[in-house]
Amino acid sequence: MGLNTTVGIAASGLKVTQAATAQVSANIAGASVDGYTAKSTSTQAIYAETGLVGFTTIVTRAFDQEVFDQLATSTATSSYLDTKNTYLQQVQSLLGSTENGAALPTVLSTFSTDLQTLGAQPDSTAAQIAVVNSATVVAQTLNSLSSSVSDVAATVDSTISSTVDDVNTLTSQIADLNGRIVSVQAQGGDVTGLQDARDKAVLQLSNAVDVEVKPQSNGSVRISTGGGLTLVDGDRATQLALGSDGTVRVASATGTGPDVIATGLVTSGSLAALVAVRDEVLPQVQSQLDQVAAGLASAMSDTTTAGTAATSGTQSGYSVDTSGLSSGNKLTLTYTDATTGESKTVSFVKVESASSLPLSDTATLDPNDTVVGLDFSGGMTSVTAQIQAALGSNFAVSNPSGGTIQILDAGTGAVSVDGLSATVTQTDPQSGNAALGLFTDAGTAYTGSFDGGSQLDGFASRIAVSTAVSADPSLLVDYSTTTQTGDSTRPTALYDTLADGTISTTLGNGLAVKSSTIASYANSMVSYWAGQASTQQTLLDNQSVVQSNLQSRMSDASSVNTDTEMTKLIQLQNYYSANAQVLSTLRDMLDTLVNAI
Repeated sequence: MGLNTTVGIAASGLKVTQAATAQVSANIAGASVDGYTAKSTSTQAIYAETGLVGFTTIVTRAFDQEVFDQLATSTATSSYLDTKNTYLQQVQSLLGSTENGAALPTVLSTFSTDLQTLGAQPDSTAAQIAVVNSATVVAQTLNSLSSSVSDVAATVDSTISSTVDDVNTLTSQIADLNGRIVSVQAQGGDVTGLQDARDKAVLQLSNAVDVEVKPQSNGSVRISTGGGLTLVDGDRATQLALGSDGTVRVASATGTGPDVIATGLVTSGSLAALVAVRDEVLPQVQSQLDQVAAGLASAMSDTTTAGTAATSGTQSGYSVDTSGLSSGNKLTLTYTDATTGESKTVSFVKVESASSLPLSDTATLDPNDTVVGLDFSGGMTSVTAQIQAALGSNFAVSNPSGGTIQILDAGTGAVSVDGLSATVTQTDPQSGNAALGLFTDAGTAYTGSFDGGSQLDGFASRIAVSTAVSADPSLLVDYSTTTQTGDSTRPTALYDTLADGTISTTLGNGLAVKSSTIASYANSMVSYWAGQASTQQTLLDNQSVVQSNLQSRMSDASSVNTDTEMTKLIQLQNYYSANAQVLSTLRDMLDTLVNAI
């Protein structure tokens, strides 16, 4: 081996040692940097026709792809649970707890107590004013809770928008890094830093959506969701967009990309959780508040009048006056099917326009009834025909006079009519009826109307105490212009209805319908959401253990051990000194040779 070759090898050794030293220094500096993986250098000999001519350095990083994939999946799950937990805790905070005096049950209890006191002291002006005040607090509490739910919904909408932006930024960033890695790797350059940046972006992306990472032979990665949506393929990135209806869709030139949540393309990560909170959790809370408001208003203002028995030959049934029905009020028919022996209920709900039809069976929240909307705009002849068409030939429906509807069996023995009643909202505070329209819908009577949309929707945000009653609290007692002093009929009736009357309500997904008092339902609602928050916290706590373990495994596989790196640094300094000594010796030999010549 000639001197020149020896010099070249020694110089190459110095460069390799310098590169390794620089890498160790970079490892030490990057030990505390998020996403940095430990790098190591290896030496590869370079040969020419004359033999060994030098060395080159190859940089590799400490990385476990399998653990990384598990961590990405776990991160999406953790983010989903954490995001949902955050908002469920907010809901629980809004509603309070039954142990600590939740706002809604507390104000309802005060209102009930004040009504009971008024029943015992109907002539007391102070007792009358106390009822107005406590009723106002109930309405304002429902208004405030509804407003808070709307505020949370607005925050969620804003966060969904920013999360979509984050996803788009990250997929573009990963696609760009893919392109750079492929290019640099093809030229034999060091891509470990770019790979670190890409993996960091992938983990950030997995906070928002579930991801599956598939490394490609050219050094790039393909990123997809568990539902099959390709987010990144090489240097191409998929972008998401918000539809006009708030749905999260795949962006396309035509704007008709699929809804990634509804189609199951994205099922985890914060984005899926945010949409679930917006479309499921918050609407449930609002619906339950609306049901409390509606139950309260209807309990105070509605009266149900049983029909009068009627016959025609062998046919029998009932007749009832419909003239007092407001839009949203109902007729209730009960009958027995002679073939099956089954008792059945049909609720005929008044509407003022055919455009409000048909109505869903969920319109009354009674799981056991069939709901039929009746368009009264065409008069009683039309109403009679609509009822007849809905019931069929086993019934005989007629309009004997005025607003009276009569429903008899058809005399075939197929059915027996068991009852017919009309539920009417009282709008005149001195009609002679104990019911009172104490609560209104922003000044108008709450009747459960479906004309122009369901009056129930958002009612908690609009419920208010009647201005007439606020101006004249004596209306809480004076149910007619001739009510006698000391007559407790109305306040007692209102208290009894509130304390003992039942309403059909739903909790959870809206499918489990049950009857309960208003106070009982309010307590159940608070307990339900406290339970949901507790369950979600437990799920998050359990997932946090999984996440922590995977983060530890990833750290064990990729993190920098500074003690090890310092040891390497000392060794490399020794190697450098040895190579430098070789070069120094060669220089002396060359100097001696030159001087000899």
